[in-house]
Amino acid sequence: MTRLVCPFCGARELAEFEFHKTLPESQAGPYARVYERLDHGRDSIEHWQHVGGCRAWLRVRRNPWTGDVRSVLLEGSTA
Repeated sequence: MTRLVCPFCGARELAEFEFHKTLPESQAGPYARVYERLDHGRDSIEHWQHVGGCRAWLRVRRNPWTGDVRSVLLEGSTA
């Protein structure tokens, strides 16, 4: 089972989180940002919310093909 590490609550099962959207790549054009789906094996940046806990908004970097979570940051943090 995939787990995300909330900055406030610690490691939790994925069922406690709600996926909201995948953020477009920074170099993508306007059309790609709105209409094209992420379809590659590279890491993606996604918005998640810890709905089963502290309700924090998180920025998650993960590989969509393997499900490996690379990092979890509090939304708005610069680290």
